[in-house]
Amino acid sequence: MTMTLGAHEVLELHEVLNDAIHGINTLRLYRPHAKDQTLQTMIEMHMNALSMEYNSLIQLMNQQGAGNMMSPRHMARTQGFQPTYGLRNPETQTPASSVEDIDDYDVTSCLINCHKHAAAMKMKAALEMANPTLRRTIQLGANACADMAYEAFQYANQRGYYQIPTLKDTTQSNYMQSYGTMPMPQMTQMNQMNQPGNMTM
Repeated sequence: MTMTLGAHEVLELHEVLNDAIHGINTLRLYRPHAKDQTLQTMIEMHMNALSMEYNSLIQLMNQQGAGNMMSPRHMARTQGFQPTYGLRNPETQTPASSVEDIDDYDVTSCLINCHKHAAAMKMKAALEMANPTLRRTIQLGANACADMAYEAFQYANQRGYYQIPTLKDTTQSNYMQSYGTMPMPQMTQMNQMNQPGNMTM
């Protein structure tokens, strides 16, 4: 027996589950083209995490509990990373002329883009969920995809696949220094009266 949901919840959930299937299938297609062992291991871990999340949503819809969400141990892999900024003679990129030409760069780019797309879709869907458990489950899924996208970016950045262009120091400073802090609003007299110690009987 499935849970009772609003029309908008059903439609958003349909999009999330459909995208999850496409994402997992896409990673399965790209996995054989990964040559680097670190990349191979990361793809396997990500596919397992996405499969667990997919099953968790199915179980939740069938009112079998929330299932097992992604392990925090996996998400911790993104901690302590310091990105390398600046362009370092990036190679010209073109579409692969054949399946045999797909390399680790292409696989990594696919991995990042799949997770970024899924994270955005899931967060949008979570904001439309009325059921609190379903909302939280999809929100956790969005966060997990964001973490996996960042983990894949970390790999790509370290190998020069994903380089980060920068602005001139003066341009960056002008942009960043054009914003200032604002004074915090003062508490109203009513709020002050409701503070502990100010209550009168």
